[in-house]
This record gives sequence, structure tokens and C-alpha cells, in this order.
Amino acid sequence: MLRSELMNIPFYSELQALVKEGGFDSYLVGGCVRDVILDREVSDLDMVCMSHDYKKFAHAVRILLPSAWVEFKDNIRLVCPNLEIDISKPRGAKLDEDLMKRDFTINNLAMDFDGNIYGDRSDLDNKIIRHVSDTTFSDDPLRLLRTFRFAAQLGFEVHPSTIDKVKAEAELIRSSPKERILQELQKLFKGDFADNALYMMNECGIYPMIFENHRYGCMSLESCKTGKGFEFFLSSLLYEDSAIKQVLGKLSLSNASSRKSLRTADAADMLYKNFVSRDKVALRKLIYEFCDELEDALDLFTVAAKCDHMELFDIEGYVHAVMIESGLVDFETPMKLNGGFLMNLGIKAGKVMGEIIDEV
Repeated sequence: MLRSELMNIPFYSELQALVKEGGFDSYLVGGCVRDVILDREVSDLDMVCMSHDYKKFAHAVRILLPSAWVEFKDNIRLVCPNLEIDISKPRGAKLDEDLMKRDFTINNLAMDFDGNIYGDRSDLDNKIIRHVSDTTFSDDPLRLLRTFRFAAQLGFEVHPSTIDKVKAEAELIRSSPKERILQELQKLFKGDFADNALYMMNECGIYPMIFENHRYGCMSLESCKTGKGFEFFLSSLLYEDSAIKQVLGKLSLSNASSRKSLRTADAADMLYKNFVSRDKVALRKLIYEFCDELEDALDLFTVAAKCDHMELFDIEGYVHAVMIESGLVDFETPMKLNGGFLMNLGIKAGKVMGEIIDEV
């Protein structure tokens, strides 16, 4: 491993000195090693120590790098500013035993603090995602979804044997905690290859289990291609089928995220109807009501219009017209208009006052 590549690892020099001076037989493992080899940004570190108790080693790292201590079963997470370090209990008596219990061959790699790589990196070099063992998914069903998260992030091909195994064991995903599923989905939809990953998810039966048998189609695929993330994707599902809102709760989505997805879907639906009616008054009211969601709503309207095979010239013309109208909407005066303001003008409290405020 080149010196320049090792320097991409946060606090590498400090950790190297700790390991050597303390006599720790410790290794970087998993995704951080993969990302170093691929020259990707490394933001999280996974480590194992074969010579000492993992908690003792974690304490030594914590002294070196002051951090918050979070304890899980067989794992310590040290949370530093802009960095998380996971120090795990080895999954075997030897390093190769630990690696064989990891999820995918692109991740069952280790690196010592001299830069030496351990494990078979041929699948990583050939850009192939392949499960490590027969118990990969039964050991942790969330790995079924993680298969496609890595495909979305890396653009790698999923090996046919892994595709077959996901299809055979897809039902296991129902046992994964919803919070962890949400985390994986949020990472997946940030990937540059999310559309291809979503297609494979559907082919393997994972998509309908997570999204309550929602029909995968043009809206799902095209919303992925925008690169706008998971909330925007959910807006596309809600646009097609409002009943899908039950999924928001089951995925433990925050109230703010749920509201944003719902409002974006509603605004896009209203834009579509306005595209037909061309009612400028209604459009300005829409722009005023959904000012925070307007950008996403316009993108979602564009996706829907394309999926309905509308002419691109007409779509772009309407989006341009909406943007012009948004510059003409007065967002300040209506906020100043209230009962006290109208009473000062001599208007009595009552039905007329309410109608004036609503109309403005």
C-alpha cells in the first residue's frame, strides 16, 4: 500500500504509533480497507485486535483520541468529531476466521499498520459483490438490503450466485429492525447507481417487501435518477398512491421527513393539474402555500410528466413559467395581514374578516 493512500485514513499515523508502541496485534478491517483500496473517502474505521481484549484496546484508542464511548454487544463505538471508530471482538481465534464471518468478499479484507493487505481482493478488483458464506444473510438479514446499497454506491455487479441467494432468502428482510432498514435506504438513495440497484431490488423481491407491494415502475426508476435522495423517492411513491403513507410510519421516518415527502407529493399533483388548467391565480396560491417544497415538487412534476410521455418542450416551458410566477408572488404582505390589522381599517371581526384573510 502506498504511503499516500495510507494518509487518506483518518489519524493513521497516531493509530500506527499506538499499535506499535503498545504491542497491539490490531488491524483495520472491512469497508474502510475496501475504500482505501478504491481511493474513496474514509469516514469510519472498523478495527479488530487479536492480541488483547477488544475493550482494553478500545480504552487505549480512546485515550489517544478523546471520544464518546458507545457500547454494543461485542462492539465498542468511539464517536469523534467527523469520525466513528468501531472496535469489535474478533469473530474467530485467527484473523482469517474473523474475515470469513463478514458479509461480502469486497469487505472481508484486513490491513495491518504497515499497509499489508490480508484476504482475497479479486472480487474487489473485478468489481463484483458476492456473499461470503451460506449463512451470510441468516446471520444478519439486513445484509440482503446492504447488497443493493453497495451496488448503488460502488456501481459493482452483483454475482449471480448472490442474486439467487437473495431471491431464496428475501423473506428474512422482514425481521430486520425498521430503523436499520431506513439507514440503509438513505445510504442507497445517495448512491450514483441507485436506479440500477433499485431495479435489482425489485427483481429479487426485496422492493415489494419493504414498500408494501407498491408497483415498481417508471416513477420509481426516474425519481432515483434525479439523485435527490430517499425523501424525494418516497414523494414519488406517494404521488402515485397516497395509501403508501403507511410505509412512512413503518420505516420510522421522522415527522419532518414524512411531512416533507407528503407535501412534495401534494404540490406535484397540484402542479400537474395546473399544467392542464393554466390557472394563474391557483398557481400563485400553490406557490405561496408550498414555497419550501416548490423546487422538489417541480422536479417530481417533471418526472411524472415524462413518465406520461409528455413532450419535453412542453414540460420545460411550464417549469419555466412556474419559476417566473414564483418571482411575482408576494410572500411578505400576507404574513402581515391579520385580524388586528383589519380591525384598524374598520373591519369588524367575523365571517367577512376570515374571508378577506383567506382570499389574500
